[in-house]
Amino acid sequence: MDAAAPESSSSAIGSASASASAPPVAPVVLFPPSAFSAPHPRSAHPGDGTWNEVPEAGELGRGVIVRTTVHPHTINKFVFVTLLAVDLTKVDLRLAPGTKDPPSKTVPAERRPGLVAAADQPGLIAVFNGGFQAKHGGHGMMVGGDEYLPPIEQLCTVAIRDDGAVGVGTWSSIKEDVSHVVAWRQSPPCLIEKGEVNPLVRAGDGSRKYGMAIDGKMTIRRTAVGVDATGRRLLFGFGEDVTPELLAEAMHVSGAASAAELDVNWSYTKFFFYGKGPVVTSSLVPRMKYAKGAYVTEPSHRDFFYLRRRP
Repeated sequence: MDAAAPESSSSAIGSASASASAPPVAPVVLFPPSAFSAPHPRSAHPGDGTWNEVPEAGELGRGVIVRTTVHPHTINKFVFVTLLAVDLTKVDLRLAPGTKDPPSKTVPAERRPGLVAAADQPGLIAVFNGGFQAKHGGHGMMVGGDEYLPPIEQLCTVAIRDDGAVGVGTWSSIKEDVSHVVAWRQSPPCLIEKGEVNPLVRAGDGSRKYGMAIDGKMTIRRTAVGVDATGRRLLFGFGEDVTPELLAEAMHVSGAASAAELDVNWSYTKFFFYGKGPVVTSSLVPRMKYAKGAYVTEPSHRDFFYLRRRP
């Protein structure tokens, strides 16, 4: 850890090289991130906002992924969000389609095996869930030039660039530089964009855009992914019994300049760590069912993201 390294002030994702002959230079990113304070003293717990190494991430995850928790409710001490930060100067975020979802009439089955790419499996650190099923909003997705569903202008979009940086924002802003994007996945309107929490997460009926339980309950399990202003530090949030507002609050205080909600509810929220094989060795939270070969030998019907340590 280089504690003296300054955080980059650049808001550009993947800055241009200083000259035509010089290779691109990635911004300096402080990692692990600085500790942060819990948003509400009445609900805060000791350790909130302090980043720690993640032993479950194994040797490949050492020094590139850290974890903390935060209690984002104003008074309830039992509501918490588990947060992970990932160093994207050393780790790649990848997106993979499921065998069935999102649906496509043009992409052949051999280009959607529902597995982590064979070339990426030796460096596999973790897998986590993608976005909503297509039937719940038709959120767009593209991987490697294959468009499964077209983009929707007002939706939040997680965009993986060809230089390894990640952008999160409304499609109308992402599409301006889409020629450098190798994969993108859409979600409900951004939880956070340009450093500001979206008012929709607090707006009564507006918050229903972010999903709910079958009985209409809003306090459910939710996941989110975000980035800092450089696009080189990824943030993942996993909340139990949280509303969209509480998840957004947790992502915001952890340093996310932009964030998108991913899938929700008990059965569809996943985060698994991998060891040699590779095989699943553990999950981010207890009581999350998995098969050891999930996503590497056992295909997924649904799309997913994964983290790969660069050689």
